[in-house]
Amino acid sequence: MCYNQKMAKQWVVREKISDDLVRQILFYRGVKEEKEIEKFLNPDYEKGQYDPFLMKDMDKAVERILRAVKNNEKVVIYGDYDADGVCSSAIFHEFFKKIGFNNFHIHIPDRHMDGYGLNSSAIDEFKNLKVNLVITLDCGISDYEEVEELNKAGIDTVITDHHLTPEKLPNAHAVVDSKQKDDSYPFKFLCGAGVAFKTIQALIKKGDFNITFGWERWLLDLVCLATIADMVPLVDENRVLAGFGLKVLRKTQRAGLKSFYRRLSFNSANLNEDDISFMLVPRLNVSGRMDHANASFELLVTESAEEADWITGKMEMMTAERKSIVEDITKEINEKIKQAGGAPEIIVAGNMDWNTGVLGMTASRVVEKYNRPVFLWGKGGAKEIKGSARSDGSISVVDLMNAVAEGVLIEAGGHAMAGGFSVSDGKIGDLEKEILAAFAKIPKQATDGETLHIDKELKIEDVNEETYAAIEKLSPFGKDNPKSVFLFSDLEIFNVRKFGNGGIHLQLDFKKTDGGVVSAISFFSNGNNHRRQASVEQPTPGVGAGQRIDLVATLEKSFFRVTPELRLRIVDVKLKHVKIS
Repeated sequence: MCYNQKMAKQWVVREKISDDLVRQILFYRGVKEEKEIEKFLNPDYEKGQYDPFLMKDMDKAVERILRAVKNNEKVVIYGDYDADGVCSSAIFHEFFKKIGFNNFHIHIPDRHMDGYGLNSSAIDEFKNLKVNLVITLDCGISDYEEVEELNKAGIDTVITDHHLTPEKLPNAHAVVDSKQKDDSYPFKFLCGAGVAFKTIQALIKKGDFNITFGWERWLLDLVCLATIADMVPLVDENRVLAGFGLKVLRKTQRAGLKSFYRRLSFNSANLNEDDISFMLVPRLNVSGRMDHANASFELLVTESAEEADWITGKMEMMTAERKSIVEDITKEINEKIKQAGGAPEIIVAGNMDWNTGVLGMTASRVVEKYNRPVFLWGKGGAKEIKGSARSDGSISVVDLMNAVAEGVLIEAGGHAMAGGFSVSDGKIGDLEKEILAAFAKIPKQATDGETLHIDKELKIEDVNEETYAAIEKLSPFGKDNPKSVFLFSDLEIFNVRKFGNGGIHLQLDFKKTDGGVVSAISFFSNGNNHRRQASVEQPTPGVGAGQRIDLVATLEKSFFRVTPELRLRIVDVKLKHVKIS
């Protein structure tokens, strides 16, 4: 069954495989055998994880860390400045404190001044501190020269990372990264905190520590936060870590998280992956973008409710500032495009005053509005000009950056849909021209022929607790385990409501045969803008009561009101009986 739309998006309802909704959905996610189905639906904490010592160099890493603990050597925990790196640092902090080892120092680099990974100024600091061992978390795999500098200073390095490995690995004492070519670890998609957690498991297994059996499970709240934040596949071992981590998050004793729950009016018992993705993670990241990620680290490890409240209050102010800055930059870009008479095939924009920490989310917003690749750059208070790139799906931004003339970009990396780069001051005047030249050379893919795969067609009567309970067996949802998408055909709109600041959100109401009402909502889609969360197609003056539509949506439960409400989240809409030119 297919429906064609104005945007050339094709809806395809998957062929029926089973009357059982869960098995129907799992089949098309490659989960077909009884043993696989059982493992997916009922994750086992012990059986669902792999032996950490299957990772290459894990034995070397554990031996070196245990030796440092035994001899009370000076250790630096060197974590990245994003949510994954901060959670990784907190995991090691909690472990060292638990075993009574205190001769360690947390170092999280400044995003703006230091950049990603190890750097020379930090290494100079470690020399002065007479550090014996550096443990990198969520970074380090590409820092060949920096590790050489540490080696010359007599400082050992244990690298724990999860990023793609370069051809030339750092000459560290141990390199723990399952993406190494000769690594035998069965699962390759742990986040940085996942690797840190496996390292702690290995340390507990080999060390003679007086800690309660299973204590490390209380670290899973941090692993869950990082796993969802880093958008790694939520399958296999990640499904186990995130699933059990959610349970820990719902009853966490961390003062910082409890402060956020209160501030954001969360009922922690109902916390889900959406709350983490859209509410908690942006706030954990905001300090690193707007100031320094140390605030996020302190939030996760503080035992003081007063300190936690002070930090979350500061983060809320930074979040508001970040939103304001993103709005200002977006307006500036929109004005530039308006004055140019329209958007070019690829948007390149920048300003020396722009804060580099917000360029990624700004670029994503511009892509949503103009449906084309975006490269934004700025400097703000940073040492060098940095930028963020986002794709609309028509190109790989990494391929484009690799095609830019040599000498323009100092550094560039990422993946097909998102990347980062830095530019020398002397080359910034050539950046737009060189990116446009590179864009002309690389292959393009059409984005208008997107196919929307629909798990099953349902009736509005199927929006009930039984259906919701079946779908929830598949949670937590994320990459490679997305929310199930359903088709509801020929629905009559009972009521239309716009809500939020300026009516930026849309709610469509439908009546069930028993008189009950089911609402379908779309955030940032007010009936005139269809390129935010939902692709709502509508001619002037927009959808209205009495119109009939075909609706594609996911099913969710909102706990915003006193009584929980089952509702639909709009994915796509097609008006019925209306000619769309």
